[in-house]
Amino acid sequence: MLNTSSATRTAALLAALSVSAGATPALAQDAAANGAQPPATADDSAAAVGADAPAAATAEAAADGSASPADAGAATAAAPLDTIPVKVPPPRQAPAAAVDVQGPAQIAEIIVTATKRTQSIRDIPASITAFTGEDLENTGKLNLNDFVQESPGVTAAQGSPGFTRLTFRGISTDTNPYSGNAQPVGIFIGDVPFTDPYVANIIPDLSAFDLSDVEVLKGPQGTLFGGAALSGAIRYQLQEPQLDTWQARGFSQYAKPKDGSSAFTEGLSVNAPLFRDDLAVRLAYVRREYPGTMDNLRTGEKDVDASSGNQYRGQLLWQPGNWKFKYTHLQQDFQGDDQLLFTDSPRGPRASDVAITPQPSQNEFHLDSLESAYDFDGVRAVSLSSWVKRDANYTKDYTSVLIGTPPPGYPAEAGVFTHVVDNSKSFSQELRLQSDDGGPFTWLVGAYYFDYRMYFNILIDTQLNQDLLGQDSVLGSNPAVAALFALLGAPSAAATTSLLDGTSNAKSTEKALFADLSYEIADALTLSAGGRFYRTEVTGGFVGSGLLIAGNENDGPQSNSVATLKESGFNPKLSATWRFADNASIYATAAKGFRFGGLQDLPSTPTNGVPPTYKSDTLWNYEIGLRTDWLHKTLQADLTAFYIDYKNPIITQSTQGIPIAYNTNVSAAISRGFESSLLWNTPLRGLTWSLSGAVTDAHITKSFTASDGQVVEPGQEMPGAAKYQFNSSLQYLHAWKFLTLAPIASYTYVGKGYSDITHQVEINGYGSFNAGLLIGADGLWGSPKLALNVNNILDVTRPVAGGTGTTLVTRQPTETYLLNQPRTITARFSFEF
Repeated sequence: MLNTSSATRTAALLAALSVSAGATPALAQDAAANGAQPPATADDSAAAVGADAPAAATAEAAADGSASPADAGAATAAAPLDTIPVKVPPPRQAPAAAVDVQGPAQIAEIIVTATKRTQSIRDIPASITAFTGEDLENTGKLNLNDFVQESPGVTAAQGSPGFTRLTFRGISTDTNPYSGNAQPVGIFIGDVPFTDPYVANIIPDLSAFDLSDVEVLKGPQGTLFGGAALSGAIRYQLQEPQLDTWQARGFSQYAKPKDGSSAFTEGLSVNAPLFRDDLAVRLAYVRREYPGTMDNLRTGEKDVDASSGNQYRGQLLWQPGNWKFKYTHLQQDFQGDDQLLFTDSPRGPRASDVAITPQPSQNEFHLDSLESAYDFDGVRAVSLSSWVKRDANYTKDYTSVLIGTPPPGYPAEAGVFTHVVDNSKSFSQELRLQSDDGGPFTWLVGAYYFDYRMYFNILIDTQLNQDLLGQDSVLGSNPAVAALFALLGAPSAAATTSLLDGTSNAKSTEKALFADLSYEIADALTLSAGGRFYRTEVTGGFVGSGLLIAGNENDGPQSNSVATLKESGFNPKLSATWRFADNASIYATAAKGFRFGGLQDLPSTPTNGVPPTYKSDTLWNYEIGLRTDWLHKTLQADLTAFYIDYKNPIITQSTQGIPIAYNTNVSAAISRGFESSLLWNTPLRGLTWSLSGAVTDAHITKSFTASDGQVVEPGQEMPGAAKYQFNSSLQYLHAWKFLTLAPIASYTYVGKGYSDITHQVEINGYGSFNAGLLIGADGLWGSPKLALNVNNILDVTRPVAGGTGTTLVTRQPTETYLLNQPRTITARFSFEF
């Protein structure tokens, strides 16, 4: 099923608005191509379609003055009237359809690079949603979690920024944002992977400011993207430098959640040509504040989870002749003094009294990439080299795991905490050759190498023990004490007397060859085939000590389990597209995906049931999609059916006592369902309605016994899956004097699901009403815009993740919940020169 971006609707509305306001057809064409005025969201499968070639050619001719007198007559007649000024279309926006001045605007074409070549989103036999950066800005979206669930079949749970758990089409094994299980969904900035083959680290959560778009690709992307995209992928696309245009953009946004703290976010970007018309630079900076919504009932502090971060972006583009060189640098950081995020009740209040120590969190990532390309006659050669470094450091209070809610006056020194350090760095190199897009036969072949290094440490201890024997304490830093523990064959005093002090040092590699071929038979049928041969290797393990180790090991106070896991395979992909009518086509796709296997980041002992390794999980995705256009391409209606066969799922389990997550392969699963969408530019010029939805049945097919002894029977729903999900929006674009007014109203529903495979906590099952108003004045100096938005108007509160358990000492039941965002008001002012 094809999913359209919000640019589709905005482009069409602008085209209609330009004509109704008295603009020439050429201006209407420019407005539609810009596609960035009213706020909008992306509907699942409602991709945009351009105009018929004659109509598009007429509009282009009118724009450049080459139209015949008959063609240009309307433009000449309309010239004296007032028009709405429009900007030069940004990169990657597709030309829109020519506009029939007597009827609603046609839906414009959207261009994406999801297949590593420039294509219309409607020509790709896959499910893709594209959210334009400008539309995300206009609707006040700040985080990935704010909009990704508007693509049906996608659910998400976010902890601190950088920790988000994604589920595509019900394929997930955990919804905890802090799970160590690697994501089944690949995250990319351009074609640079943020893959975690071993232990999950932070993922990018870029501000929408100065983004080109965000593409959501459902279904395995293993042929082109390897082990990073088992069930799908999210690709951030940055705005490239423009070689011949000076540009400055800026914004300031205010956000205020209900009963939470206020937050401001500001950003500035500059585009500067440097030499002739072949060298330019684009720089951007965003300072983000995240509002707090959680209260600490024990200390009386409110909104303790308020936090902040920075984003830095820089791109240098040089295009001499047939060459292209692009260097990209990205940096993002986050700091929070107390990330108290989990509540005690599934319906609120957003407060907790179980934490007795602060829970600070910091993380950052750095990305550097160099893309080099050369265009031969009919062939392009591309090299992409990238370096990614990520560091995460956070603390969680575990006191309640031992005794439940601590009594009043419980000393902080007796509290139990877990501290995690997760550092990784990776290098990837891709080389590929690909044909031009002009002929009936297109091809792409390439080679890929990925090298990943990780350091992971988890410490579980009491503050009292750290004060007495920690590295900075008097005893812990005493050489005599260190010598005594060494004589006993034990690590440091603090490590030996802690509950757990474990370290994983790991190295992972992927080597692959891939190809993607497509042949158009006549004008009606296109056949495509691709595949990826891959070989992966993971080397590492766990070295740990502490009371939990000593209690389980028979060979001393320290565990040392190091191993190597090697795997190889082939990921094929086949598709066919049949355009059986001018306004309709059908496609069928079969594709295989995989995710890295790995080694545990905690000890495997004779008594804890933790296997030392877990192998790759794989799936086959089969789908068939129907795409139709109606009413002179002003209405699109699409339908997709899919079936996924999931083998060896990597399931997250927890050790008994103090719960420490580990991974294991158990059972098998299937996911099947339907996705549909409708997009309509109504006869009332400027009014667009969209509706999209999904029905998903994702469940296991083989019984297994969970780590807590519970037998999970066939038919048990997969974690994170929402059986029903839909999104609808209604927006209207109106010109009033020199202003553009664009109100929008939308509703998103995410059906009930469960937090994990044993169904500990019921999650989601709620709908959210949202509304906004964009006021733009492109004719004024600086093209100012004011966007006012309210999300979750009714302030519906539901958990999106959570867990249950039994305290280790007092044997009391416990429950924790991560809630959705409350009602939030945003106001955003932006300008552009």
